[in-house]
Amino acid sequence: MEASMDKERFLNTTAAVSGIHIPRWNELPEFELYMDQVIGLAEKNLGALYIDGKGLLTPSMINNYVKSGVLPPPKNKKYNRTHLAILIIVCAMKPVMEISAVSDIIRQSVAAGSIEAVLDEFARMYENELSSSIKKAKLAVEASHNDEILSFIAIENTLKASAARTVAMHAYHSIKTAGDDCAPEKSDKKKDAAPPKKPAPSDKPKKKASSVSESPPESEKTGEAQQKNE
Repeated sequence: MEASMDKERFLNTTAAVSGIHIPRWNELPEFELYMDQVIGLAEKNLGALYIDGKGLLTPSMINNYVKSGVLPPPKNKKYNRTHLAILIIVCAMKPVMEISAVSDIIRQSVAAGSIEAVLDEFARMYENELSSSIKKAKLAVEASHNDEILSFIAIENTLKASAARTVAMHAYHSIKTAGDDCAPEKSDKKKDAAPPKKPAPSDKPKKKASSVSESPPESEKTGEAQQKNE
């Protein structure tokens, strides 16, 4: 009986998640939003992805994203569609990858296209992957009489997620390494520094410095010798 209730609960919760819709660019508000409005929008569209409803987005998270360069600074404490698009992608990907890696991937994708295209393609791919995984799990639960089917589904999808994360991190590392290899190397200042220029010779003859220990004239020497003899 308890196993049957667990299956029913699983089917109900996943049914709600399977209908999730990631906003496309043209569905985002054109007017700028304050931080609390941004958080409300994210929770409305992505809250179902987090079982306990926590950890999706907080004011401190947004501030840290701005400080670390994940988000561009807001203007007059307001956030535009670019901010929203980046936050949507970050919130969906951060359970799997580090924030810095997600930020790098977004930047490289935007550099090759536009934030509008990146968000729309991301939303389509995410919805398809989520729907496919839930559909497969639902069919397995409905067809199985094994009380341990949910444990099997949990293990199977955890292993798939781990394997997929490994592939994703290798792909990111390859992109990052290629970018580092293409970066111009800094020249060695000590090796490349031009030798100091020698001052041009002056046309004027230099005055000979008088020596402190210059010998007195010969006449003075003769006079001193005569005084000593006297």
